[in-house]
Formats: sequence, C-alpha cells, structure tokens
Amino acid sequence: MLIGGMGLSSADGRAQTIVAPSARTLFNRATLIRSSVEIRHSSLRMEEGSVGVTQYVPAVTVVYGFSPGWMVILAQPYAIVDVTHRMGGEAERERVSGLADARVFVQYDGLYSRNAPGGMTRLSGVFGLQVPTGADRFSTGAVEYTGGMIFQKAVRLKYVFSGDFEYTHATKNRGGLSVGDRLRFDAALSRFVISSNNVAAGARAGWPRRALDRLFRHGAYLVVEMNGTWQARARRQGKEVPDTGGTTLSVSPGIQYFLSDRFLVEFSAPIPVVRALNGRQPEPGSTFLLGFRFLF
Repeated sequence: MLIGGMGLSSADGRAQTIVAPSARTLFNRATLIRSSVEIRHSSLRMEEGSVGVTQYVPAVTVVYGFSPGWMVILAQPYAIVDVTHRMGGEAERERVSGLADARVFVQYDGLYSRNAPGGMTRLSGVFGLQVPTGADRFSTGAVEYTGGMIFQKAVRLKYVFSGDFEYTHATKNRGGLSVGDRLRFDAALSRFVISSNNVAAGARAGWPRRALDRLFRHGAYLVVEMNGTWQARARRQGKEVPDTGGTTLSVSPGIQYFLSDRFLVEFSAPIPVVRALNGRQPEPGSTFLLGFRFLF
C-alpha cells in the first residue's frame, strides 16, 4: 500500500499536498495523471453595489519520471469566470471562458535524500516556465519564470510533513505590463489511515468497525495545509498599478482517498485567514478543490 502511495504522490514520498502546486514524486519511467477543478469565490463591496466573482478552473496535469530523481510536469488549466454586478435591486451577470497559460516544470529530488526505517527525508529543487499560450482574457501575455525548493519528511509510515516555497519572476508583455513577481509558500501535515485487515478481529467487531475497515481498506490521507501567497504590485511602463498585489494566507483541510493502489480522489476546502490586499480588490472567499490522480 505504501509503495502505491509513494508512486501516486505528487507532493512527497508518501503523501501529497492538495492545494500546493509543486513537489511531485514518481517512480522512474512512471506517469501520473492529475485532473482537478478548483472553484474560487470572491467579492468586492462598493457604495453603489457589489461585484461577485466565481472562477471555475479545471486543469489536467501530466507528470513523467524520465530518470531516477528527475521528472517533468506539464499542466494545462482552463478558466470559466462568472461575474455578477449588483446595483440596487438589479443584478447583471457575465460569463467568459477560455484556455489559461500552460506551465512546464522540471523537478530534481537529489539535492538531499536520506532513508530510514519507516521514514525518509528529502530536499528537492524545481524550475518552471509559464508560457503565454492562453486566450487573451486569461493570459499574462508574458513568460513567467519559477524556481523553488521542497522539503519532505516522513516518520513511522504514518506522518508526513511537506514544505515548499516558489518564487516567480514575471516579465513584461508587449504592452509593457508585468503582473508582478510572486512568492508562494506552503506547509502540509498528513496522517495516513488504513484498516488493520485483521480477519479475526474483524469477525468479532461490530458493524461500525467492519464498515470503517471496509471504507479504509486501501487507505486515506488526512491533510491540513497552510498556503500563502505574496504578490507584488503590477507594473505598467515601469509604474506601479494601484489596487494590485498583496498577501493571502489560507488553512486548507482535505482528504485523499485511495480507491485502489493506483487511483485516488481528493478534496480540499481552503479557508482564508489573511486577506491583506493592496487597495480595492475582490477579497477571496470560499474555495473548493476536487480531483483525482491515476498512476500507470
């Protein structure tokens, strides 16, 4: 079971962060497919009314371990945005959709690695590009460069800690606009839960225990993440753009449930705890992420 968990992992050796974007670990010559949809709600109150924004961001990610300790990650998101303007007793709704910019990452797990009975410690590096392949409404129109590091620690085959940070440098597009550099930092603690598979004990147990043993016969990870982002102000022709950038921090409880050794479903519900945005911007509200991962 743990081998299956390690193979499916796109966050660390034995567990996976759900919201954090980095830290995939695979066997050599293995391929991981991740499909997910993120739903984000935000709102902005004004004297004359309010604006509500709902974003649906489905994405497909392919991870391939092309050499021991090396993997390449390709991600293609799609965006659907609903904007509702409320003024007085009236509401006006607009929906736009299209491809977002594609992302390509390379990760190396060999910066530091140490295995121990029932656990491991690993330090990885990651470098990536976001290229302006999306529709005009959902593309920055410029290349973004990302570099970062990932730390992973597993203890007693049950507890896993994963922490990472990534810094993204945003270049200017043809119109002289830069969306601003970004620093992302994540920390996740995971607890592995699996049924005991003790036949004799199961026969004597009541139906609630038997139901739990059956429910968790392939195992599950209970995950709590802390996800933070600092975004610099956008700049146009060298001048700062007001009402852009800021800092956000969320606590994200979630679960990853194994339907088999090679297939899992996952769910997370980030809860914003810090919303220190510059100027007047839509404040993030509820967010939900649902997806699955398949290893072959």
